[in-house]
Amino acid sequence: MVVRFGDPVSIKCSTSATDVAEMAWMTPAGDKEFKPGSDVTWMVKNLKWWTPSPFCSITLNDDFQCSVSPVIIVYKTPETVSISEMNHGLMLKHKEDKKYTKTQYKLQCGIINVAPVQYLTITWYKNNKIIQTESFSDTTKTPVNESSILRVDISKEEKVVVFRCEAKLDFGPHGPKLPAISQTHNVSAHYAPEVNTKDSNHDYLLEGSNITLSCEAEGNPPSVYNWTCDGENMLANTNSLNITRVNRTKTCTCTAANYLGSVTKTINVHVEPRGKTNEITFAVIWALPFVAAIIIFIFIVFYCRNQWKKHGHYSFVSDKDIPLTQTNGNK
Repeated sequence: MVVRFGDPVSIKCSTSATDVAEMAWMTPAGDKEFKPGSDVTWMVKNLKWWTPSPFCSITLNDDFQCSVSPVIIVYKTPETVSISEMNHGLMLKHKEDKKYTKTQYKLQCGIINVAPVQYLTITWYKNNKIIQTESFSDTTKTPVNESSILRVDISKEEKVVVFRCEAKLDFGPHGPKLPAISQTHNVSAHYAPEVNTKDSNHDYLLEGSNITLSCEAEGNPPSVYNWTCDGENMLANTNSLNITRVNRTKTCTCTAANYLGSVTKTINVHVEPRGKTNEITFAVIWALPFVAAIIIFIFIVFYCRNQWKKHGHYSFVSDKDIPLTQTNGNK
């Protein structure tokens, strides 16, 4: 029998013997409940013992006695389940290029006040997939605190990983089906910043124009940015830099850094002096891609028309519409 601590319990003891003098339930504390007849019931409104050991005693008319003691398992589900990081992420280097490619975590799942611990199973999940299961052999009947350790390596490509620790009391197929108690915890790989290579390293503008320079860097923890232009600190701590009224060509440098390393990107800002000729030239430079696209489109259209003409154009009419000429022949 499996009973939750504090719940009521009732156990009936019966016999097929016909010469019963008396039956009784007894406890180690000396409690007795005698009753004549072939059955007797032990009842408790609130079970407050972790190791109840009642036994049923039968006395026959010839003074023969026998007894039986039921197996009672008293349980308590965990009060709390929690996950904590024990090492806050240990960086692992690649064997060949010596770069930090993985983050090793040591996670601890803490289980508070559970009994009996020998029926406890702790299951670890990584993104809803079971990766570790642990059970215990301690035969302590009273509530205890228990824990389980998980060591995992997280790669940069995995981004954020969800771990779940699940604690469950399992009494087998004939025991009660108790719900599992679980807790989740998110971890991510740490890596040095990497600059987005899709961004252009050259920008062109007319004298006196405004410009926004971009320096997208991916890293974890997030990067701290520093900008300089021609050696002058720009006092900007973001991934973009706004410059107003640019009047000369300059070279700007963006540095993105975290505790694992840093990366630098250089952007050349080319300034064209204002003037009718330069403005026209500047406009032509920007218009060239659009003009090229139009020319290609026109070429494709003419090519398709020529191909269509080469293959000819035909139409068919009914034989009724074709005039027939009678010729003289031998009859």
